[in-house]
Amino acid sequence: MSDAPPSEPRDTPKGAVVVVGSANVDLVMNPRDLPSPGVTVLAPSYKLLPGGKGANQAYACAKLGCESVRFIGATGDDDFSKLVLGNLEAAGVDVTGVAKRADLPTACASVVVDAQGENQICVGSGANAAVAADQLDGRIARGYVLLMQMEVPTPTLEACVAKAKACGAAVAVNVAPSANASAIGVDVYRAVDFLIVNQHELEDVCDSVRGHFGQGEPLSSASSADLAVFVARTTETIVVVTLGAAGAKLFLPRRPAGAPARVPHRADAQKETDVIAVDAAPLRDGEAIVDTVGAGDAFVGAFVARVARGDSLIRCAAIAAAAGTMACTREGAQGGTHGAADVEERSRSVGMSADWGKESEPAFEHLQAPAVDWI
Repeated sequence: MSDAPPSEPRDTPKGAVVVVGSANVDLVMNPRDLPSPGVTVLAPSYKLLPGGKGANQAYACAKLGCESVRFIGATGDDDFSKLVLGNLEAAGVDVTGVAKRADLPTACASVVVDAQGENQICVGSGANAAVAADQLDGRIARGYVLLMQMEVPTPTLEACVAKAKACGAAVAVNVAPSANASAIGVDVYRAVDFLIVNQHELEDVCDSVRGHFGQGEPLSSASSADLAVFVARTTETIVVVTLGAAGAKLFLPRRPAGAPARVPHRADAQKETDVIAVDAAPLRDGEAIVDTVGAGDAFVGAFVARVARGDSLIRCAAIAAAAGTMACTREGAQGGTHGAADVEERSRSVGMSADWGKESEPAFEHLQAPAVDWI
């Protein structure tokens, strides 16, 4: 652990986020084509850049509107840790909750990005596998938002979610990577306020929810929208699905009066689920897709930053869509994150639509990010 004692949370600053997650160095190479199994490709050179989903999202939160961002994770006591933590500190992220492990190396990711901006990534977990839930103690309070991903041990994720909910914090979980989605327990799915996934991760989450809750009809041939509706209705969690160049959709479940706390999926469930759709922000003249690595993290960080500020979900979604697109125009998982003012300005060009699932639009309060009293 860091020698610095955990500081007691004071009056909650507007936009307070605590990220518990991974931190690593990205070893980035840019060949013309991605390697296929058994094939070696050559790249002109390579770069060492700060990365890790947890660190990337904490960095994006700090750049995109949070007054207070704390990052909790683990690194080795090595030179890689200086690169990772130094970049976070430069963005204003509090890293006193990071454990320094002499027995484990700082995590490293091999990131291969081809000429079209597509990527392949493999992460050597190192110290990320040693992140512990007790590192959160004294660093989160009522009014904060906890943000987690799937690059730390699942038991750590589950324990941190329980700690956050016990003190009245909101919780967002980016189920990425989703290979271990089935390991997430029922209590986590019940507790989370936001589940954030891409369309591929959504399939794994849907299978996990079906297995845990034992509800619903087979959904093997269902559309992404149907899968998201099922997850939102079953867990009563707001589900955010990123769709790459097609933007993103938010699925907000409604529980009919008198219905049980968890209602099975039905053919008409879509009518009881509000859907907010946001387009990807358009590229401008002279811009091009350079690197898709970190675009999803920029989206998540921007979205949670604005949730913590108390913005409407419509506004959170527009800001996140702009941040995700703009991140693709620069190299690096963190280097691609633009500043808050530029993202705010670009978000004005984001197209949006909504299907309230009923004849009339819901009250405006329904679209507010979850204030503590709502939780």
